[in-house]
Amino acid sequence: MKREIRNLKQEIKSIPTRASFGGRLSLNFREKALLDLVDELNQMIDEFEDKNLQAKQMEENVKLSIAGLSHDLRTPLTSINGYVQLLNGNTDDAKRAHYVSIIEESVQRLIEMTEHFYDLARMETNQKEMALSSISLSKLVEEIFLSFYEQLEEKKIELQFPEQTNENQIIADKLMLTRVIQNIVQNILRYAKSNAIISYENEEDFLVFSIRNDVKPDSKMAVEKVFTRFYTEVTSRTNTEASGLGLYLSKKLVEKMNGRMDAKLLDNWFVLTIYLPNIRMEKMN
Repeated sequence: MKREIRNLKQEIKSIPTRASFGGRLSLNFREKALLDLVDELNQMIDEFEDKNLQAKQMEENVKLSIAGLSHDLRTPLTSINGYVQLLNGNTDDAKRAHYVSIIEESVQRLIEMTEHFYDLARMETNQKEMALSSISLSKLVEEIFLSFYEQLEEKKIELQFPEQTNENQIIADKLMLTRVIQNIVQNILRYAKSNAIISYENEEDFLVFSIRNDVKPDSKMAVEKVFTRFYTEVTSRTNTEASGLGLYLSKKLVEKMNGRMDAKLLDNWFVLTIYLPNIRMEKMN
């Protein structure tokens, strides 16, 4: 018994160095009290390994996000620097106004990218709390899409809402859901050719929100990668319009709200489908 306790003591001391390699405590002496103690200690080791693995994965995710964002920030920053120099060296009012508009667009992209990164960092370090409530999805979608009316008009993208509005409520975090829908609109503004169609459908315990848009003829979108962190359809990263965080972040936010988000490409139409927990109106009354 004393020999087994001494051996167990030595094994416990070595846990920090070998636990991550699957090392576990063991006994040759078949005494129930000691065996129960070893079982409890091995469970503690399992929990320690799980938490350690999660912490390492979280650290790695943040590192990848920082590396990707740093890479993507260079394009708008370089653009701003270049056009500031052109602005300072030019006296033509029309050209100066054009340069200022490009600088403003680049600044807006920088703001959007840093907001995405902030949300992503909070998400992956479990700091983004939810405030779930009952929400009219169709009403929120309509409000957000119409707030982008001028941009959609400028891009000549025709928006089509369903003839009959789905009045079913969903359970979601309004701020998170707003960010998801905004990201979808921004994705349409960048990649749609001329049409975007919104539809709703009830499916078991979910309200299904679908938005499909025709894609530009020269698009090289890889639909299986659209939810990949920092993916853009231009692999050289010369695409100044997208950081590759929008849909990745949107999918993460939807999953955090107990839903799911899918994408597919059908005959030159890009289709996003979002499933969110549904509340039947009759249950609300």
